[in-house]
Amino acid sequence: ARLMRETLSEKDVRLLSAIDPKGVRELRTEIARQLRLLRGIACEPRQVIVGAGTEYLIGLIYQLLGKHSYAFESPGYTKAAKIYSHLGANLSFLPTDSQGISVDVLRQNADIDVVQVTPSHSFPLGVVTSVERRRELIAWVGEQDGHYIIEDDFDSEFRYSGGSFPSLFSLDHSDRVIYMNTFTRTLAPSMRIGYM
Repeated sequence: ARLMRETLSEKDVRLLSAIDPKGVRELRTEIARQLRLLRGIACEPRQVIVGAGTEYLIGLIYQLLGKHSYAFESPGYTKAAKIYSHLGANLSFLPTDSQGISVDVLRQNADIDVVQVTPSHSFPLGVVTSVERRRELIAWVGEQDGHYIIEDDFDSEFRYSGGSFPSLFSLDHSDRVIYMNTFTRTLAPSMRIGYM
């Protein structure tokens, strides 16, 4: 409460002014710093886009990438797939095993351009994608122009044992991995803050 009163009194004019469409610069700077420290992601604040939750960011991604064939983990978190479906995307659901999404099946579906994965903690099985499978995904994205990976790094902040695996974004050298996460678990779901 004290910090809120301080902020409101010290930054009252700025709080009522228009901000950068990507989000508040200080927040994007801190997100970039945290990503570098915790996930090995080298990015600049200008690359970070803050939005009102995952749904909003998915809409932006669809506007940027366009109508493609999108693949998702099965079983997996279906909310994103439903949003893409409503936007007009063609959907495929690819099986997962103990190492993550099947890249062999992904390669067999030549029409798939975009794959959305949750490598740090897939839902509902809780599978963590192996480093080898992450490298296979990165190889797939580099095989053809127009391939993209959307890395939903859900729950990556919570590691109860061992270190975390590298993010797909940090392994990518073709600039075709879009990293996204939210503050749903670390702050509160009601805040509706996501970033990519």
